[in-house]
Amino acid sequence: MEPSSAEFAFHAGCLLQSAGRYEEAVDYFMRSADIDAQNSIVLRNLSAVQFALEQPDDAVATALRAVSAAPGDRLNALHATELLLRTGRLDEAADIIRDAVGRHPQDEVAFRLLSAAQMLRGRTEEALVAIERALALAPEIAEYHLHRANLLYRIGRLEEAAEAFDRAAALDPPNPVARRSQLTAYFDSGRFTEALAVGGELIRTAPENEDYAQALLQVLNRRFETLDADYIVLGERALRPRREPRLPPGFFETLQTQLRVIHALIIRETRTRFGDSKLGYGWALLEPILHILMLSLVFAVMMRGRPPIGDEFFIFYYTGIIPYHLFIHTSTNMTYAISSNGSLLQLPLVSTFDVLMARGLLELFTDSLVAVILLAGFGAVGLGALPHDLSGVCASVLVVWLFGCGCGFLNAVINAFSKSWDKIWVQLTRLLYFCSGIFYVPGMMPEWIRDILTWFLIPKCGVFSGFNPSECNLCAPWGPAGVPLGGGSVC
Repeated sequence: MEPSSAEFAFHAGCLLQSAGRYEEAVDYFMRSADIDAQNSIVLRNLSAVQFALEQPDDAVATALRAVSAAPGDRLNALHATELLLRTGRLDEAADIIRDAVGRHPQDEVAFRLLSAAQMLRGRTEEALVAIERALALAPEIAEYHLHRANLLYRIGRLEEAAEAFDRAAALDPPNPVARRSQLTAYFDSGRFTEALAVGGELIRTAPENEDYAQALLQVLNRRFETLDADYIVLGERALRPRREPRLPPGFFETLQTQLRVIHALIIRETRTRFGDSKLGYGWALLEPILHILMLSLVFAVMMRGRPPIGDEFFIFYYTGIIPYHLFIHTSTNMTYAISSNGSLLQLPLVSTFDVLMARGLLELFTDSLVAVILLAGFGAVGLGALPHDLSGVCASVLVVWLFGCGCGFLNAVINAFSKSWDKIWVQLTRLLYFCSGIFYVPGMMPEWIRDILTWFLIPKCGVFSGFNPSECNLCAPWGPAGVPLGGGSVC
């Protein structure tokens, strides 16, 4: 539309430059420059595009034309200086930026470029003066502090360099360059404690950076060699006396250690069993009371006020519920002992046998204590409940517990391979509530079933005081109780 308009050509070139179409942008900028040869803004943009197209010589020449067209324009001077520094024409860059600083004494960017030019020319002191002028104008720019710190480090002023690095890091915390340079300054100045602190922060922010890890390792090595500036020759340290090898622990020492571990596990299980409940261990006492109360009320009506043996329903059902709960609680809770104590099994002293036995013993202590409390309660209300053969009752309870432990060991092993076994076991043990003699006695069963019960443990058999022990061999259950106990222990 307007081929002779410099403004339109310049606008089109800027749009193409923003779109990254540099070759087309060059054509429009050159057309605009041909129309208006003294327009320094056009020349500066043309120079930038030429440099992007990797034409450094043309870019520098165009930038110098822009400076000549408008000597007082600071942007032209800054652009030309930067291109000259990148192309290695350091003296020309210093002359141009020095002139710009004279024209614009409040331009911190010009002082920063002057410092860079003097540093590249090997004039570190003059570069330091220039960057300090820039910092006086813009003290909150982290990069200026970082540049000043590098200059101080070059001339050996390590303490000041470390402080400058620290200031740069404080102004720009996400930038790891300042911290890494600060670590080097601290290390070279012998401030190893500060270097370790900086190195630890670097490792925390970038744990996979090998350069940071190597730098921190170097500081650690030097720190071990020099402690509080007192040099220690590692080879001249006094040798420690040779320790005699410890003898392996004997049988009793090993047993004592294992008992301490089981004791600690029992205490832990005791504190965590009902920790989330307000009643706590009251639930262990409430469960059998509710069972006994329910059975007594129901069968008192069905049996017209008399239990199968004795005169009190509470005593009769007490002798059935206690061994039943002891077996169920032991065999079921031991099933989850391994899965719920996985973290403890990472400790070298704790074995799977320990966690299983601790849970089994806890069930024995808990249910035995519940039985004693209930027995004392019956006595307090006038119900004569003391067993005639205390040793026989204790032996029967022990056999029930051993049988429960054996099943618990086997359940724990099976559950480790089949995660659904615990649900199957719960369903199987529910049948025991009806077939283990809680609310009836073996005398009410056919004779061939009583013969079987003579050799297989049923929780009711031989426990309640009214049953004749001659009808149920108390020694025979040790055999079937030992089979699952031994098998589970081996597994």
